[in-house]
Amino acid sequence: AGIISPPFNSSVMIPPLGHLEIGGLPIALYFGIITFVCLVITATMGILVLKGLYHIPFKWHVRMAAVTFLFAFIHITLVILQFFF
Repeated sequence: AGIISPPFNSSVMIPPLGHLEIGGLPIALYFGIITFVCLVITATMGILVLKGLYHIPFKWHVRMAAVTFLFAFIHITLVILQFFF
C-alpha cells in the first residue's frame, strides 16, 4: 500500500484530506506535533529574552508566533475535516 495510504480503497475516489495517513498515522497528528514544537520554540525565545539570557530580536519572536499560529490553524482544520466530513 505504500507509506502514504488512505484508510479506504483509493481506486474508487480521492481521499479526503482530513483522512490522509502517512506511515499509518493521520496527517493531523503530524501537524499537531509540529505545532507543539513551534509553540515550545516560541515560548523558549520569549523566556530567554525576558530573563536576559540571550538576545533575540522581538521580530523573530513575532514571526515564530505567526508560524505557530499557521500550523495550529492547519492542524485544527484537518481535525475538523477528519471528524465532521
